[in-house]
Amino acid sequence: MLYPVYLHGGDDKHAHGVVIPDFPGCFSAADSEEDLPRMIQEAAEVYFDGEDMEIPPPTPLEQLKKDPNYEGGIWRMVDIDVTRLSRKGH
Repeated sequence: MLYPVYLHGGDDKHAHGVVIPDFPGCFSAADSEEDLPRMIQEAAEVYFDGEDMEIPPPTPLEQLKKDPNYEGGIWRMVDIDVTRLSRKGH
């Protein structure tokens, strides 16, 4: 399922940082942009591991773009395999 993620680009000395707004407190980083999809999937899996919570639907990107908490980065849509998100008791 495609989820919007907010990316702060890195450079030679700093990793690329990313947050998944639909999963509050879920974030990740990667040294290269090519590694971001894998690291985002891993962060989502860890976020839901053993937790008893529903997987929210993606928030429309247009809505998130209006949020003043997200400045200085870029938006991307990333395919998160929700079938790999294990939830306690499910």
